[in-house]
Amino acid sequence: MTSELSLTGYPPQDLLLREDFIKKTELYKTKLISLSKNKKTIIVLNVPNNEKGKLYNSLFLFRNGSIVFKKDKSILPNYGVFDEKRYFKTNGVDKDFFIYKESKIKFLICEEMWSDDYMSHNKKNCDFVISLNASPFELKKFNIRKKIAKKNIQNYNSNLIYLNLVGSQDDLIFDGGSFVMNRKGQIVFQGNFFSDEEYIVSENEINCFKPSKKKFDELENLYSALVYSLRNYMHQNRFKKAIIGLSGGIDSALCLMITADALGSENVNSFFLPSTYTSSESKKDAYQLAKKLEIDLKDISIESMRKKILNELSFLFEGLPQNITEENIQSRIRGLILMAVSNKFNSLLIATGNKSELAVGYSTLYGDMCGGFSLIKDIYKSQVVQLVKWRNEHLLDNFKIRETNVISNNIICKEPTAELKPNQKDSDTLPNYDILDKILEHIIDRRSDISSIMKSGFSKRTIKKVWKMVKNSEYKRYQSAIGPKVSQMSFDKDRRFPLTNKFVI
Repeated sequence: MTSELSLTGYPPQDLLLREDFIKKTELYKTKLISLSKNKKTIIVLNVPNNEKGKLYNSLFLFRNGSIVFKKDKSILPNYGVFDEKRYFKTNGVDKDFFIYKESKIKFLICEEMWSDDYMSHNKKNCDFVISLNASPFELKKFNIRKKIAKKNIQNYNSNLIYLNLVGSQDDLIFDGGSFVMNRKGQIVFQGNFFSDEEYIVSENEINCFKPSKKKFDELENLYSALVYSLRNYMHQNRFKKAIIGLSGGIDSALCLMITADALGSENVNSFFLPSTYTSSESKKDAYQLAKKLEIDLKDISIESMRKKILNELSFLFEGLPQNITEENIQSRIRGLILMAVSNKFNSLLIATGNKSELAVGYSTLYGDMCGGFSLIKDIYKSQVVQLVKWRNEHLLDNFKIRETNVISNNIICKEPTAELKPNQKDSDTLPNYDILDKILEHIIDRRSDISSIMKSGFSKRTIKKVWKMVKNSEYKRYQSAIGPKVSQMSFDKDRRFPLTNKFVI
């Protein structure tokens, strides 16, 4: 039994508009039908299916060389990262069941399990509901899946098998976590997250419920999602090594830790790129971290290049006061060097900017935003701190680094700074991150209006300031590198704002 569109990958996007792609999918479907000849096993496959010039998201059951059951997905999601109405047609809500050895089985394709309308057309008892899914990872989503599964169990008065895709596709992470739930709404079997494994669950296990002793850890799941996403992205795009610009700050420290856990120290190189404004404290923290992780760290000063560029531009800038222009030149020199290394050694450059910085534009286009994979672009600054503290205390079997307490308290506790001018602190320009992140969560994740945000205790002036920064940075985010989606509202496919707009909150 396979998960939703596992043969093509989910989502196939505009590959579905190519006739040659659909023909190749049909070829593999035909091969699987042939493989089922003279066998008792039933193969369950969900693939794009062209019928009379219309494309459907169809589920097939093959047995002994024949198609013994077929249904088309009838509820097509068209929100967030989902765009299925662009590609697929539907014939309306199906009411079909598959009968196997006197057992009545209802097959669902992902969104059908989540649809109240679908359930209202299918209020019939059955023995099993089997839901095939390509449900992307999001924080807190597993608890929502369980809640929706219980609604289906009540609707069909049946046991339920929830089968979810394991893997990743660009920014989307499919965390698996497949489970079996009995008629009482109890999970009698829980598959591992981020692990592609086969399971056999007996009827006795379904009927004899034994509570699981394992507790669900949200930070563990989030950290594991980031490790898994990077590892898969590297493998799928044939990168063997990654590089990171290490600043001595907490963002690059977390990115280095995740990358080392995903790939192993031998496959990661780091670079410290100081200017005259870089503190000795930052240098010490960067070197200590690289040493603990046994990762090579090369020191390349950008000071002579900074001076040279400013000197070359002096005839243009003469008489003008220094501002953010001179600051950003440093960041862009660093981006140039790191991209050159990435290019020369075919290594993936990990961008280290977090969601808070990207949201308000506290990042430099073609500077620190350079990279092939933006590892924490969907993680707010306050979450960065939480993840670092979690990793310092925890070690999982699939981590390549077998140590805890790697990231020092000095990196965790020191005040954030870009170190692009004397005595610079993030708080010179931005609200405290505890405040900023809560306002950003309201504006971005919840789409709250200003009155709703004010009711949470924030001043109108601060909210408007943050909104203006978010709006003015839209063009930067549009050009940012791809990164793993872990929230309900990421900056890639989830959120689509016009770059040019005059809307004021």
